[in-house]
Amino acid sequence: MGEHYEFTDVWNVSAPIDYSWRMVDDVASWPRWWPDYRSAEIVSETRHGPGTRWRVRVKSDLPYTLGFEFVVLAHEPPRYVRVRTQGFFDGEIEWRLEPLDPGRTRLTLHEVTETKWPLINATARLGGRRLLEWNHRTAMRRGESGFQAAIARGYTPPDLDGVSNPGAIG
Repeated sequence: MGEHYEFTDVWNVSAPIDYSWRMVDDVASWPRWWPDYRSAEIVSETRHGPGTRWRVRVKSDLPYTLGFEFVVLAHEPPRYVRVRTQGFFDGEIEWRLEPLDPGRTRLTLHEVTETKWPLINATARLGGRRLLEWNHRTAMRRGESGFQAAIARGYTPPDLDGVSNPGAIG
């Protein structure tokens, strides 16, 4: 039996909801702006929507790289996506997006998972749980900073269908 974790992270970003949605929805682009995501590849026929599968590898501050898959369970553009995770940990992760004003969006990530690696579970049970939780928080901070930096440098997520880039100069 693994260790259970529940995290809620909130990012307030300087981008409209449609733009923010495109950055969240295209997992393949995450390694371009989220430094902890080392790779992300689609492993399904579909690119968006229920049933879409992504395989990712993540490396944060601790000396291991973890791999897992996302399977999209619910997909309600531009406000909500829920995925099932399998691999290093199993569980569900959901992103909720809400506009704060025309140029800002609040992204809330809620994660309920159970770790599967015996060594990580033993580490948590022997007093290392706070370290593992800290590792998650630092990865999330880098994700938020990377999101904001991508916007500032003019990054355009794929499939924007005419949505303007808030970071573009001109």
